[in-house]
Amino acid sequence: MSILIVDDSPPVIRLLQAILERAGYDDVVCADCGVAALRYLGIEPSVTPAPEVECVLLDIVMPGIDGIEVCRRIKASPAQADTPVIMVTIRDEAETLRDAFHAGAHDYVTKPVRELELIARLKSAIALKKEIDERKAREVELIRLTKKLAEANGLLAELTITDDLTNVGNRRYFTGCLDNEWRRSFRDSAPLSIILVAIDRFQEFHEQLGRNKGDECLKMIAQVLQISLRRTTDHLARYSDHQFGIVLPKTPLIGAQTVANTIRQSINDLQVRHPHGFVTISQGVASVIPTGEMAIQNLLFMAEEAVARAQKAGGNQVHFASHKDHRE
Repeated sequence: MSILIVDDSPPVIRLLQAILERAGYDDVVCADCGVAALRYLGIEPSVTPAPEVECVLLDIVMPGIDGIEVCRRIKASPAQADTPVIMVTIRDEAETLRDAFHAGAHDYVTKPVRELELIARLKSAIALKKEIDERKAREVELIRLTKKLAEANGLLAELTITDDLTNVGNRRYFTGCLDNEWRRSFRDSAPLSIILVAIDRFQEFHEQLGRNKGDECLKMIAQVLQISLRRTTDHLARYSDHQFGIVLPKTPLIGAQTVANTIRQSINDLQVRHPHGFVTISQGVASVIPTGEMAIQNLLFMAEEAVARAQKAGGNQVHFASHKDHRE
């Protein structure tokens, strides 16, 4: 990176160049006015991209745009705001220096320039610039790592609520969704329905056709159930080994019945081979409007009782329950 000297006096420019070269700074750029400096820095209209500059040695008194205004524009530029500016000036009265520092100057040296002082102040400014650049780089890296961590945590959270086999929600997901929808329905006095779906005689299917066929069957059932749910607010999960649970917010019993009957017909249409014919399902449908006197477990118990009745009656059936059917 370069050092930019901005001064309207050629002798001063030559002197500063010589001092910098003796100190080992061989990348030095010079500008004889404020406009030329701003163009070089890419702040005024320029055909080249803004260069990286370690420090600007800037005269205050120049024709046209003075050094204080040049400094102000440098500090207002997003690309150059962190570039340190050292004022090199014959004017060291308090008011002038105050204006320079208010404009964003890092430091100043007076003319005639003392070589040791200039190099010491220059090194200090460059060290500060390096520290700022490193801090910003760390911040960028921290933001990147934070984003990656958030993505990883999101994936981990997704995995903890997703069934590995069927890629629908798992029991934890079902419980969380039901709890959230229960509280929302209680607040809005809205109906809430659930459907428990059990694969009929699945144990026999699994034992006689093998685990692979059983897994394929579960995946197909999950896909059909997912397709059958038309609203993004409906939730599907694997409730147990051969059961699925569906949460239907803002859905009364008649609406849940329609969904259940559609699901039953879709499974029958699949005609998945079973040792005793084709795979069928039993469903238990329960619906309530949550109240303060009612527990969420009541709704689950109602659905479990209904699906058990459906299977006991021979399977491939939908049985319904409402709150009045439940006995404490």
